[in-house]
Amino acid sequence: MHSLTKYVGGHADVVAGGLMFDDSDLYDKLYFNMKSTGGIICPFDAWLCLRGTKTLEVRVEKACSNAMIIAKFLEKHPKIEKVLYPGLPSHPHHKIAQKNRAKAKFSGGSGMLSFYIKGNL
Repeated sequence: MHSLTKYVGGHADVVAGGLMFDDSDLYDKLYFNMKSTGGIICPFDAWLCLRGTKTLEVRVEKACSNAMIIAKFLEKHPKIEKVLYPGLPSHPHHKIAQKNRAKAKFSGGSGMLSFYIKGNL
């Protein structure tokens, strides 16, 4: 399941999602529901998503590099207990993320990160 609204659309003008499958039984069940309920994207919104794919690579690369800069900054910040970002060596799944990046020929990590604040708000 993927939100097409943010990364793929990229222009804040479409609300959409996508489902990707490698299980034909699950696909058949959900496809039946989609046909029965009409839960499909309209042609114009599909075109907006397609338009967004033209700049997707450069936007994702920039989001990933910005997230890494922020993650490194937060990791050194005295009020931050822990940063969760697979691009950092401190993340428990960093090696897996590195391997997947190499396999996908993708230089970035992710545009998303999270962190724990020391103490309370």
